[in-house]
Order: sequence, then C-alpha cells, then structure tokens
Amino acid sequence: MKLKYSIHNKNEQKSFYVKRKNTPYRGDDWHYHDEFELYFPMTGSGIRIVGDSMEYYGSNELVFCGTNLPHLFKTNSEDNDHDRVVVKFSKSLIWQIIDNVPEFVKIKQLLIKSSRGILYPVSKSYSLVNDFIRLSEANGAGRVIQLLNILNKISKMEDFRLLTSDSYKNISESRNDERLQKVINFITENFYREISLKELAEISFMTTNSFCRYFKERTNKTAFEFIREFRISKACQMIINSNKTISQICDDTGFNSFSSFNRVFKSVKGITASEFKYMYQEINFSN
Repeated sequence: MKLKYSIHNKNEQKSFYVKRKNTPYRGDDWHYHDEFELYFPMTGSGIRIVGDSMEYYGSNELVFCGTNLPHLFKTNSEDNDHDRVVVKFSKSLIWQIIDNVPEFVKIKQLLIKSSRGILYPVSKSYSLVNDFIRLSEANGAGRVIQLLNILNKISKMEDFRLLTSDSYKNISESRNDERLQKVINFITENFYREISLKELAEISFMTTNSFCRYFKERTNKTAFEFIREFRISKACQMIINSNKTISQICDDTGFNSFSSFNRVFKSVKGITASEFKYMYQEINFSN
C-alpha cells in the first residue's frame, strides 16, 4: 500500500468539505492532506490506520486527524452499511476564525493535539451524532457555526486517547527548539544503526550527562527510549507500506537481534510484529 498526498478539490461556494456517506470503503487509499479531518462512523466497523497506529474500530468512535497525518479508514468486508460523516477543513479557515479570540483557546489546543490523531470513546462520541448529522445538512453560515459548535464540544472532552506514538509528537512539535530538532533529525537519519550517547551529546555541544538531562526534560523520555520507539514506529510503517519480511524489517530498523525486536515491539504496541502484520493483511486482503 503506497502513501499518497491527497488534494481536495474545494467547492468555491463552500469554505470546507463535509459529506455524509452510506457506502462502505474497501480500498487502500492510505493518504495525507493539508486539511484537518473529522471522521465519524455512526454505523459499521473496520480498520483505521493513523500514522503508526493500526486498530480495529466500531460505530461511534470519532477520530480527529491533524494536517498531513497519514490515515486510512477501511470498512470490514462483511459490512454493507457504513453510515459516516467526513469533515475536512483547512488551517487557514479555522485560524481566521479563532485567532486572537480568548474564548477559542481550547479549540486552539485541540488543533495542536490533533497532530497525533485523537480518538474519542463511544461514551463521549455518541452524544455528537445529531450534531454531525446537522452539520452534513447545514447550508450557508449555519455550516461554519455548526462546525465551531462541534469543535467547541470536542475541545471540552477530557476522555480521549492519542493514536500515534510519542515519536510522531516529538518530530512534529520540536521545530521551535533547533538543538532538539537537530538531534531528532540525526536519529531519524541514522536509526538503522547503533547510535551512542556520545554522538548525540556532541551534536548538542553538551557533555553526556547534560545532554541526558536536556533530552529528558524536553521529551519526557531518555534518548534510548526515544530511539527505541522511533524504530518501532518505522517498523510499523514498513509493515504497512512495504512487502518486507519481519526479519528484514528487524534488520532495517537497527535491532541487533530478532528476539530483542519482538520484545520491544510488543512492549510498545501491545502485540507482536507478526500479529501486527497479520492484522493488516487480514483486513487489507478481505475485500
């Protein structure tokens, strides 16, 4: 399955996209785009791939994807009814509305969190069914008002789960710290080989002890924990996006033994790499 950049053909009469769909989707359009996306399956089930996360999903599990976050929502082969609402809106649109407005501070925070993909449980999402239906049917200024109403309600929900791993967050949110970004760039370019603390400290122009404290303060984890989780994130992407064997992926992500790879993969993802691959293949080839 190849990751693709998706360009949304904007309707000149409407500032953002919203559509209620009733037909299942069984393709392999794993893609990313410049818009934020709200995906709300009111009926049906399937598999969702968001960044390096792959899970089965059911009805009324709302997901909020940030800009340029790879994702795919694929319907189970036995489901013929898949009622869902899909909403896509640009950063420029929403920022024009909420920027410099103190009352919208929670929505701003919500948009930042969405960079890792946000999952809201059924117990919370179910209350929004009528809101999403109204949005799909709204016209004129009512569309924008209803979108803001939904974002406002979501921003107040405290029960949620971030879908992608911490490495996604660190890579996307560390750009304001040039020294940290330089270290992360080095890790992302050399993750396939052994990386020493001495190398990372030298890049940062610090002693080893100072670097360890610095990195832990900014990422809430040690450099080795970050490298380990980044390698597993890359392994997940390779499973989804290549035909490599698990053994090849183990070698290509810098692990020195297959047993170590399996142990770390399960500790990070909760399942083994083979189970992760089987889960993907089962849904991907059950059309």
